[in-house]
Amino acid sequence: MSSKQIITDHDLWRKGMGGAPAGLVGQADSFAYAGLDLNLAQFANSTFNGSSFTATTFRQAVWRSCGFTGCNFSGCDLESIALTDCVFTHCVFSQSQFRQSRLSGCRFSNCQWEGLNFDGSHWTRVAILGCTGTTVQADGLFGEQVDFTGSNFEQLEFRNARIN
Repeated sequence: MSSKQIITDHDLWRKGMGGAPAGLVGQADSFAYAGLDLNLAQFANSTFNGSSFTATTFRQAVWRSCGFTGCNFSGCDLESIALTDCVFTHCVFSQSQFRQSRLSGCRFSNCQWEGLNFDGSHWTRVAILGCTGTTVQADGLFGEQVDFTGSNFEQLEFRNARIN
C-alpha cells in the first residue's frame, strides 16, 4: 500500500470514517497533505522528500529513524510528538507548535524555523546545524547535548530552560 494511502487512511480512522491506524514503515513519500488528523501516527525508517504538511496534527505521534528532505510543515500541531533518530535537511517549519515534544538523536541541517513553540519539551542529542529563523520560543525546555553550530535565530526566547 502506498504511503499516501496509509496516511489518508489514518486520517479517516481518526475522524471515525473508516480507515486504519497508520504504521508507516520503510516507505517513501513526496505528497502534499492539508488538514489531516495524524495524531498517534507511527512512522519508522521512512523517507520524505519534498512532502508538505499544512494545518495537520501529529499529537502523540511517534517517528523513528525517518529522513525528511526539503519538506514543509506549516501551521502544524506536533504536541507531545516523540522523534527519535530523525534527520531533517533543508526543511521549513512555520507557525507550528512542538509543546511537550521529545526529541532524541535528531539532526536539523540548514532548516528554517519561523514561529515555533517548544514549551515543556525535552531534547537529548539534538543537532541544529546551519539553521535560521525568527520567533522560536520555549518555556521549560530541557536539553542535553544540544548543538546549535552555525545556526542564527533572530528572536530566540527560552525561559526557564536548561540546556547542556
